[in-house]
Amino acid sequence: MSKVLLKSVILLALLLSSIFTSYTVQQVNASPSFVTVTSTNTGGMTILSVSNNANSTSDLVSFILQINGGGSFKSFKLDNGWAGMKTSPTTIAFSAIDPLKPGNSVSFQIKTDQQTPNMTWSASDTNNIEIGSGDIGTPTSGGTPTSGGTPQQTVRGILDMSTFRIIPSTPAIGGHVRVVGFSFSSSTNLDLYIGNDKIDSFSSNGDGNFITTVVIPNSEQAGSVNFVLKDQQGNQKSFSTNLKVSQHGNVIQSVPLTVNFDPIFHRGETKIVSGTATPGTTVTFTIFDIKGNPITTLTAQPDNNGNYSFKRIIPIDEPFGKYSVTVSDGKDQVSKNFSIVTTHNISVLTSAQRYEAGQTVVINGTSISNQIVTFSFADPTGNQIYSKDANVTSAGTISASYKLEDSAIQGTYSVIVTQGNDLTTLYFGVGQDPAPPMTAKLDKLSYSVSDKPVISVTGPSSSTVNLIIIAPDDTQKFADIIDLGQNGQTTYSFNLTSYTPGIYTAVVSHASEKIQNSFAVGLATGSGTILLNTVKDTYVPGDGIIIIGTANPNTILQISLTDPNGINIKSLITFTDKTGHFSSFDFSIPAIATPGTWKLDASSGVNHVSSNITVKSTKQAITIHLDKANAIYTRGDYMTISGTDAGTTASVSIKIGNNSTVVDTLPTTSTNKGDYQTIWQVPRSVNPGTYTAEASSVTGKAIISITIQ
Repeated sequence: MSKVLLKSVILLALLLSSIFTSYTVQQVNASPSFVTVTSTNTGGMTILSVSNNANSTSDLVSFILQINGGGSFKSFKLDNGWAGMKTSPTTIAFSAIDPLKPGNSVSFQIKTDQQTPNMTWSASDTNNIEIGSGDIGTPTSGGTPTSGGTPQQTVRGILDMSTFRIIPSTPAIGGHVRVVGFSFSSSTNLDLYIGNDKIDSFSSNGDGNFITTVVIPNSEQAGSVNFVLKDQQGNQKSFSTNLKVSQHGNVIQSVPLTVNFDPIFHRGETKIVSGTATPGTTVTFTIFDIKGNPITTLTAQPDNNGNYSFKRIIPIDEPFGKYSVTVSDGKDQVSKNFSIVTTHNISVLTSAQRYEAGQTVVINGTSISNQIVTFSFADPTGNQIYSKDANVTSAGTISASYKLEDSAIQGTYSVIVTQGNDLTTLYFGVGQDPAPPMTAKLDKLSYSVSDKPVISVTGPSSSTVNLIIIAPDDTQKFADIIDLGQNGQTTYSFNLTSYTPGIYTAVVSHASEKIQNSFAVGLATGSGTILLNTVKDTYVPGDGIIIIGTANPNTILQISLTDPNGINIKSLITFTDKTGHFSSFDFSIPAIATPGTWKLDASSGVNHVSSNITVKSTKQAITIHLDKANAIYTRGDYMTISGTDAGTTASVSIKIGNNSTVVDTLPTTSTNKGDYQTIWQVPRSVNPGTYTAEASSVTGKAIISITIQ
């Protein structure tokens, strides 16, 4: 699969009447501080304005943004002339296609899983030298930065929707109780009172929830009381109940707290939960989702022997995923994990099949809850124009939207939606009805005979396609008809129990379209001598790598690409055919890549081979070369002038002169790789002597001396 340079050309438009919180970034350890960053925050979106100050002596070409405190980035939008890439869940690297000159600024729009994220940033010039860095902190209330000596306004801790309760609801004096709260401000300090008596202090977590254990003081009186929860501004919530007198009859023997249940749950089934606890206590079960948010609380009462047991029916709409449960008797606490599992594929649809430029594309659907889903939009040319990570709700629903540019080109756009190993592709048209291509993709490249390959197919809605499996001897092994359904996509699996080791081909066809995918069954490692080659030795960011090689026939190989820092960029499994040849078109140099020597490795069993390739920066200065090494020409000669690193499809001007006299000017344009070339015939009227040829483009100037006889 070819890789494309991530580009996003979305202009940010904010209405001046919008209500938003803003803050100015404090420069931290900027050395020197040639870059200024300001930020505004509204509705969970953070808009950064990055300025290369007028007194700067360098162009800004790289801006790295990292989120602190355990948060992660969800999506981003860019100005024209910039590319972006999430290098990790907590880091985004922005790279200038057109360097940011001193006195200019650029805007980035980001969305994180935090309302007001805390981030650090750094900016670098064309030589990868840092020209600025700093922190982006949490804004103060009211939209103005705090200053020395000015007290910061405290955020309200108890909100209108905040609730809390006491477990058990009628506690005993001197006994332990659980206090459970939801929907408070995050990380806020709270005080708990019985009437006017303060009995405990604690804080909510980052999600605004809390669970804590307190002891009812022996000084309290039995009867009706109010539990009152207060924040630091005096806002409060109350819970009314009765305190009962402790039972001081028979001595109760302490029983250790335990819990037992099957860790694998399925929707609709009945589960038995059992365990032990001290008689007379209340056992509380708090269930948390995959993010640690409490979603429900259950209780049980041990019998006189300290045993408890109850049944729980798993709702048929319970979200799939991993859960945890914390069990407490008010004194001790134990935890255990469980999962609600099933096989579930992504199911998504666009709100319309056809849109016009400037309209908003809306996608809705369902998938496995509490897991990240990635939406990647590509235009009709295959260029990625927008990427977004989204969370599936606890009910299993998901949505995403993207506003088309007013200048969006006509044609069929694609949206690749992925969650884990699940992948589905949507198509919509801009200015015309979509004409989605037929696709067919296997989930793996190599299988054992016990596997069941899964092939994902897309094509015309409500149509059928033909599937044929071709054996290594070029005979038909298997055939079937696949129904694509109303949404034009489906998955199909088949058995391999009767397949002998070798290379097979899955052929999917519809009308005049045909797609072939080769796959291996039962191949071994141990390839003998491996030969590994690439079609060229030098690359720039965004380039695809074509790999070819040979090894023993019908063997499995692993190919990997490593950057100069030793970081593995990509690794995949491939195989040789019956003639011993293999190839791969699945590797590419990332859009933001470290220049230097990169390494390709191919291995099979104990056999291994490496090959080095050179990656150049697209920000290198322009070069100039002549077709004669001695640079001596005679009047009337044809001179070939060429060079590299002039910028992608950039204008190049070549001036030939002597001192202050310009003999000729040659305009030309570089290729999409930054190379250029032109031919100049030395005029017969020019005087002999020493001249210079100077080439200039957006990446700088280069000069070379010429002797004319």
